Amino acid sequence: MRNKTYHRRKMLVVFLAALAVILGLFARLVYLMVFEAEYYQKKAEDLHERERDIKAARGEILDANGTVLASNRTVCTVSVIHSQIQDPDGVVRGLAGLLDMEESEIRKKVEKVSSIERIRTNVDKETGDQIRALGLAGVKVDEDYKRYYPYDELASKVLGFTGGDNQGIIGLEVIYEEYLKGIDGKILTTTDARGIELNGVAEDRIEPEAGHTLQISLDYNIQTYAQQMAEKVMEEKQAEKVAILMMNPKNGEILAMVNVPEFNLNDPFTLNTPDGGESLSDEEKQEALNQMWRNGCINDTYEPGSVFKIVTASASLEEGVVDLDDTFQCPGYRIVEDRKIRCHKVGGHGAETFADGIRNSCNPVFIDIGLRLGADRFYEYFRQFGLMELTGVDLPGEAQTIMHKKENVGLVELATISFGQSFQVTPIQMAATASALINGGRRVTPHLGVRILDSEGKKEIRTLNDAQGKRILSEETSAQMRTLLESVVAEGSGSNAYVEGYRIGGKTATSQTLPRSAGKYISSFLGFAPADDPQILAMCVIYDPKGVYYGGTIAAPVIGDIFRNIFPYLGIEKE
Repeated sequence: MRNKTYHRRKMLVVFLAALAVILGLFARLVYLMVFEAEYYQKKAEDLHERERDIKAARGEILDANGTVLASNRTVCTVSVIHSQIQDPDGVVRGLAGLLDMEESEIRKKVEKVSSIERIRTNVDKETGDQIRALGLAGVKVDEDYKRYYPYDELASKVLGFTGGDNQGIIGLEVIYEEYLKGIDGKILTTTDARGIELNGVAEDRIEPEAGHTLQISLDYNIQTYAQQMAEKVMEEKQAEKVAILMMNPKNGEILAMVNVPEFNLNDPFTLNTPDGGESLSDEEKQEALNQMWRNGCINDTYEPGSVFKIVTASASLEEGVVDLDDTFQCPGYRIVEDRKIRCHKVGGHGAETFADGIRNSCNPVFIDIGLRLGADRFYEYFRQFGLMELTGVDLPGEAQTIMHKKENVGLVELATISFGQSFQVTPIQMAATASALINGGRRVTPHLGVRILDSEGKKEIRTLNDAQGKRILSEETSAQMRTLLESVVAEGSGSNAYVEGYRIGGKTATSQTLPRSAGKYISSFLGFAPADDPQILAMCVIYDPKGVYYGGTIAAPVIGDIFRNIFPYLGIEKE
């Protein structure tokens, strides 16, 4: 009797346990079907959907007049879907023949079990169309975009280029990436459990959004001519490199920025050397590429030499430590402490006024006024003029001014700083500072970006133009500087930049690179016009020229020739 009772109880417990399990499973099923239905439906869809990107067209870059400097070409991405391939050998043969690839390389990807395997990107459209025409099951040809630069080397270190993912790497391409890149689209296809696309089920497409258009201040015509002149003087003087920078001194808009040798934007990973870097190791080649891509106008510093006398003169006039008719004596040198610092004219200039000293680019005159100014006040003007800060130009990698710490500046250091040696600035910093000193006294931010337009280049979305900044010099001193610098070109060391019928101001410079024992020089000239109301400022820097190396002899004529040819184009008329 006890055994029967025990058995019935045991059966009841088993029944109740089974019932509890069934009820639990039923409750779980109800929960999943009612409350989690949307989640699991999405999971099921994901298992049967395949996604491919549709690349967005990158926004164009236009010059000041609307000339297209950077655009796109349609290319194709060829991929294979393993589960859909019906004739592996046929796919391998067909793709190898048209893509000029080894069959073994393609076979590895064809036989790899994956949802989708990319065979090659940046395939020209004609080849993509030929592959599509073969009708190979499991082969997908998607259209894509590749960056294209119509003028190859023009402004290469300014425009920059993009990588394989169409993302900006250097130059304007990387600075304005957020506007240019666009938003990729997608293609969604439905597959069965084996991963084979279902016939009769329409593709879902999310269309891409093209990037915005960037319009810049750089002028194709001015850039082209300036680049030709830079290449000519580099060849004639067998120079290491040449930089030419042209801008509007009133608002900082850059009209041309040349850094020769330039490189081919459509082939940016090939060195611009005779052998293309074939003899270099991978590490050496990458370093050579990094150097080739450098924009010397903003990335590299140099001793400005006598062009910096514009700064010394402006600060001294503003501070009142010198007048235009002050007289000086130049015996060909000046002794400062235990140093004999020479003038470029060995026999000296003799007696001369301050105005004569600027025309003659006389070192002793500038040593004298620099010592009058003193280190403390000189450094105050450096900061006031913006020389101790970055210019803010809209290009990557701007270098900082390399200057002595004030506490380390003795009389000798102060003397050499006064005529532009023993410290370094970038060409863009020198041009920006000089612009402010001759435009009426207001600092400008040098820039290329002017406006952001829609993808069609018609509707303006955002203005990028930077107006004049804070005042750093009085209008009176600025006017005096324009007059003094006009005399440098009219009757002084910058006479080789003179253009008949035009009022041009400017300053020559010749500086020696470190180490001094190497005997290498940098020749430069900075000019502007019209002298009484500057509309354009231009600067030429020639690195390590062979033979005659004086800035007034080889750099000033380059700017004079450019001015002669672009004045009519800019609407600057003869007086």
